Amino acid sequence: MTKEETKQVGRLFKKLFILLVLLFVFDRIIGTFLENAYKTAPQGDIKTFTHSITNPSEDIFIYGSSRAVHAYDPAIFTDSLGLSCFNCGRENSNILYHTAILKEMLKKHTPEIVVLDISAKELTWRAAENSKLVLASMILPYVRNDTSFKNIAEHLFPDELRKAEVSKIYAYNSLVLSLAVGKRKIKHDKNLNGYVPLHGNKIQGKLPSFTDENDKTDILTTQNFEEFVRTLKEKNIRLYVIQSPLLVQHFKSTISLDTIKSILNRYNEPFWDYGFDTAFAKKQYFYDNLHLNTTGATLFSAKLVSDIKADVKKNQP
Repeated sequence: MTKEETKQVGRLFKKLFILLVLLFVFDRIIGTFLENAYKTAPQGDIKTFTHSITNPSEDIFIYGSSRAVHAYDPAIFTDSLGLSCFNCGRENSNILYHTAILKEMLKKHTPEIVVLDISAKELTWRAAENSKLVLASMILPYVRNDTSFKNIAEHLFPDELRKAEVSKIYAYNSLVLSLAVGKRKIKHDKNLNGYVPLHGNKIQGKLPSFTDENDKTDILTTQNFEEFVRTLKEKNIRLYVIQSPLLVQHFKSTISLDTIKSILNRYNEPFWDYGFDTAFAKKQYFYDNLHLNTTGATLFSAKLVSDIKADVKKNQP
């Protein structure tokens, strides 16, 4: 290699080094900005998640996917039972997500009642993989400062953890849009202790089918469901596992529901199925075929609270 070529290689490495330094600085500056925006997010999924693991204090906690987010009004629980209530539901989540945040919540607070809304596809692998992505988006911002969340990430999504450890921006990768529009949306979106009401009705045509194409449950997801149940049982916290109303073609059961019922039976815990309760099987109560609108949510929450009140009275020591 000639002297001139050696100089060119040296200049190239110098430029690469400067580029890497600039990328590192850029990553840390933007990452810090996103971190601060995350901590001050006004509401929505970020605020709900943060509250449920950092400063939980309510007597009743509700867990579940989007069907929980839009079907359980905490105000009705509080008015009827005289107990504070928070809805921890999360769009596109399943029991992997709920078990993780339940365990974190119980490190700081012990509620009186937990309600878990489950899907007829709760324990199948497609639901599990989707929930891992949701859980990763919520947990990665904490892995730099919280060992327990880092351990969860190491177990469920190690590749995502490595990327978040290298890049500060990466931890907020899937949340950038939410953070960018969060303050703008606060005037229009109502988030009432985690509950997000849906208005109107967009159902058209015949009722769709809602069968699970999978013939087996995901092992990890099933283990998490049992852990969720066992954890609450050991702490003597009342648990109500619910299938909330649906407006789809009737089905008797699924592999997920059969497995859920079997586990609940072993722990002597109730399963309350309102999936095809005729009191709610009306289009005017639904936003779409899987989600109640605000009218349906009000009626369902009132019915569920009434049933819980009767059950508590019946089973008081």
